[in-house]
Amino acid sequence: MTTSDNPRVQCPICLQFFTWREDELYRWTVDSNGARWTKADLSGFNNPVTRKDRRARCYVKCPNPSKENSEHYLPVSHRDHGDPIVIGLVGRHMSGKTHLLTAMIHEALRGDLRHHGLTFEPADELKHAAFQREIEQLMRGNQLFATKELKEDFTTYLLVRTAEGTARPIVFFDVAGEDFVQSGPHSLGGQFVLGASALMFVDDPQSALPALLGARELDSNPAFAGALQRMARRDDLKDLPVAVVLTKADELRYQHPVDHWIRRDDLRDPVDAAAFRAESRDVYAFLDRYEARPMLDVFERFHRSTLHVVSATGAEADGNSLFPRGVRPARVLRPLLALLAMCGLIEHPQAAEVGR
Repeated sequence: MTTSDNPRVQCPICLQFFTWREDELYRWTVDSNGARWTKADLSGFNNPVTRKDRRARCYVKCPNPSKENSEHYLPVSHRDHGDPIVIGLVGRHMSGKTHLLTAMIHEALRGDLRHHGLTFEPADELKHAAFQREIEQLMRGNQLFATKELKEDFTTYLLVRTAEGTARPIVFFDVAGEDFVQSGPHSLGGQFVLGASALMFVDDPQSALPALLGARELDSNPAFAGALQRMARRDDLKDLPVAVVLTKADELRYQHPVDHWIRRDDLRDPVDAAAFRAESRDVYAFLDRYEARPMLDVFERFHRSTLHVVSATGAEADGNSLFPRGVRPARVLRPLLALLAMCGLIEHPQAAEVGR
């Protein structure tokens, strides 16, 4: 193999660089001996179509150069379409990150961003199979469990294709907020922020706006602070695209300006930087009115950032962890659209101005 056949890539899990080799490919095998990784042999495939099909289902084992992480594997498509866009969700426990990401990926996969020339498909079949079960649970009206602590791996790995024919891998991390504040200086939890391409900072009204809802005042967000502290070593910190998201906005459906934005159906409209600025302006004023300083501090810290209100479910779960009337996500794709525009994935003259 030539040097061009063996590029150096960065693993999104351990964040180390290694030389990509496909002389050893792996599959996840389930049989009478249990579930395990086994080597895949493609040497007998002389039909290029079937070989391409079988290869697409294989994985490459990361050599784990630092030896800090447990054994991990990357889908073989990791090197096929350039460096992945790594998007991480940062927020405290029970802030709504998991429901937001699940609803967001569900709508993206069913084609709700096709009006912007974007279509999504799974790039890691194993990860997506597990994530698809989460999607199905939520769409059936079941409340999802909060993210487990000390999760080193990504949540799902997709491929996004543009109308112009280009494709980019996109990796999503949803890590427990406690990983940034309770796991000690040598923990790997939350490490993804050191290699993230873009971030969503997520908080809910009960925590972000206690004065509005009559709850106990909280003047800090440990998850936000922990993530920012960990990212301080990045030279490009201020240039990261950031979306700051107020989740569970259905709790504020009668509060202005949340009432205006949460009901607005503008997903099919062409990308308009002025519309993103208008929502950010209104949400900023709302957060400032109720002294939601942690969210505003994050928004102000980065050169390109947007503010959003979303609802992943449309209502609170009942005492049985169910949504009796089903879930009705509202504006969950808007933050993702903003980040993809800021990452340069959307071909539209206004995309370069989003977040400025």
